[in-house]
Amino acid sequence: MLKVDDLSDYQRCGFKVVCESCGSLSIKLENPERSRASEQIQCGGCGAVRGTLADLRDLARRGDGQFAF
Repeated sequence: MLKVDDLSDYQRCGFKVVCESCGSLSIKLENPERSRASEQIQCGGCGAVRGTLADLRDLARRGDGQFAF
């Protein structure tokens, strides 16, 4: 059984880097400079919700400059 401690930061994050619906990496956010933390970020390919702006900011803060798939 998989434990929470075994998950990478990517898997624990609320933001989905790769869209689970279409596999796209692109994102869409209207007026990012005025968006609230709770604003939903949509997939640039299919429009599915990938997480919130707060989730994306959290992922960016925890990053170490490298991203591995």
